[in-house]
Amino acid sequence: MKPAPFLITVTKIIAYYCLFYAAVKIYAIVKGMWFWPNLLIAVFLGIVAWFGFRVIKKETYNWYFAGICIVLLSALRYYEPKLIPYLHGLFAS
Repeated sequence: MKPAPFLITVTKIIAYYCLFYAAVKIYAIVKGMWFWPNLLIAVFLGIVAWFGFRVIKKETYNWYFAGICIVLLSALRYYEPKLIPYLHGLFAS
C-alpha cells in the first residue's frame, strides 16, 4: 500500500528541519554560546534527522514517527528558552 503524499511530505520536512536545526545549534556553539546544552540538543536533533532520512530511504513511512516527532519538536521549540539555562546549570556544576 502506498503511503499518503501528505505523510511523505511531513516526514521529509521533519528530517530536513532537524538537520538544519542541528546545524544551527552547532553554529551557535562556534559563535560562543553554551557548549553542552547546545551540543545535547544538536545530537538529539541529529538522531531524529538520521531516523527521518532512514525512513525516507527505506520508504517505511508511518504516522507514529511523524506524530511523535511533531510533538517532540514542538515541545523543544516551546521549552527551549527554559531548557538551555537549566541544562547549563546541570553541566556547569
